[in-house]
Amino acid sequence: MANKQEEQNALIVVAREKFELACKDAQQLQIVNNFGAAFVAVGVVSKLREALTDQVMEQVFMPLMNTTIGFRTDRDPKRTDKNGRPQTPYSIPVVRDAIIDAIAFGLMPTGNQMNIIAERMYPTKEGYTALLRKIGCKYFISYGAPRLSENTADVDCKITYEYGNEKKSFGYVANVKKDGYSSIDQIKGKAERKAKKVLYEFITGVDLGDADEASGEPVDEQQQPAKVVNIPEAPGAVKEAPEKPVVVSESPKPTPDSPQKPVGKSPTPAIFND
Repeated sequence: MANKQEEQNALIVVAREKFELACKDAQQLQIVNNFGAAFVAVGVVSKLREALTDQVMEQVFMPLMNTTIGFRTDRDPKRTDKNGRPQTPYSIPVVRDAIIDAIAFGLMPTGNQMNIIAERMYPTKEGYTALLRKIGCKYFISYGAPRLSENTADVDCKITYEYGNEKKSFGYVANVKKDGYSSIDQIKGKAERKAKKVLYEFITGVDLGDADEASGEPVDEQQQPAKVVNIPEAPGAVKEAPEKPVVVSESPKPTPDSPQKPVGKSPTPAIFND
């Protein structure tokens, strides 16, 4: 019995080394216009698949699923489906693919940086906070009072940011899903996630997809297209970037005044316990 446990521990150590090496290689994928990214991506995926065996997934990553310290999904067995039956958690292959996608984009399967919704990986509010920090973007977002309708809410957001030598700001209207039980804080939390998503995509040109989520209560829903407006700036505020309204969709792309810039490297986290 002791020998078997020692063998399992040894396998985990080897897997950890491969995992950390893959994470270091994945940092190169965060550099925009990296012409060798395809070759790096192949190596990253290969290393991760070697490291994330079924045994490693079962012992290390599956216990993180549907926890605050790990990541949330829309298949939490503690919740019931529309028919009142307990939900079936995602399988190892689905979770493994989601983790590989997350790492490739600089996210971790810890700290609720990612959610799995409809079998796909999506960055959360916490995830976009981490991504913006990694690229060295400083920002401030202010929110207006939500305008409520039966199933949605519009929240005016004023985004002011500093990235490299750029100091700009723009207005954005976040349209989020709601129901009769949604609180104002929950609505603003969803708006925050959308605003950070738009800012990250505006700077990098990288669209990581969208799904309605509330940092712990993921729902498989399609969102309405985002709307962008011009909001007058207060005296002394950063000068408005565009002279005309910026039209930012759910997949905003950099304007000619905001060319793509390298995305910074992120430190390799220690997921495995010693």
